Amino acid sequence: MAGTHDVADLTSSLVEWVRNVRPDAEPQVAQSKNGRDAAAPKSDKLIFIRLVHLDGTTAPRSGDALSSKLRLQYSFDVAFADPIAGQQALADLAFALLDREDLGECTETVRAENGSLSATFLLERRRDLPRAKPVREAVIDLHPQGRIVGVVKAENGVPIARASLRIGDTSRLIFTGNDGGFAFAAPAGIAVNATVTARGKSSNVELKPGEPNLITLAMET
Repeated sequence: MAGTHDVADLTSSLVEWVRNVRPDAEPQVAQSKNGRDAAAPKSDKLIFIRLVHLDGTTAPRSGDALSSKLRLQYSFDVAFADPIAGQQALADLAFALLDREDLGECTETVRAENGSLSATFLLERRRDLPRAKPVREAVIDLHPQGRIVGVVKAENGVPIARASLRIGDTSRLIFTGNDGGFAFAAPAGIAVNATVTARGKSSNVELKPGEPNLITLAMET
């Protein structure tokens, strides 16, 4: 039986179902292992309804829900004073079970043995899972990469090796080579501020992409 019905609801509905199939019989819910309770009212047409077996499975977890299924096997024990009438009642119940649309998937949908009829039903429970927080849309501005090149020299035109260039307010340092030259990647078309330092002398400069930047420090070499 698909849905969110509990076992108690299913058992109660089966009691009413037996009454509709065999109005002359008295359906009773049994708990003892032999299918018949000693406290049951005396009658020559009794049908005991008992849950004899159940097993459960969990369906694959989806993104927003978790569902579980129970297969419930019920027995219908017919206890009629007239054995022929009891056989007919067993057959009537079997035919009526085969007409139901809520039987669980199994190889033997309905089976009868020794005056007891068994059938399997299916219960399903679904639990909704909390939804994940939506991911905020992020806009990333990617500038095309360019290149800034230049050379650091003294006033007399001699290249200054190992001069440092601190880029903007960051901790990024660029050092000149033996020829005083430097080069580093930067956003294309955007000027970069830098502080050039060599041998105790410093100068704030603006470096532009494209043409080589010539930086002159007032010092002797």
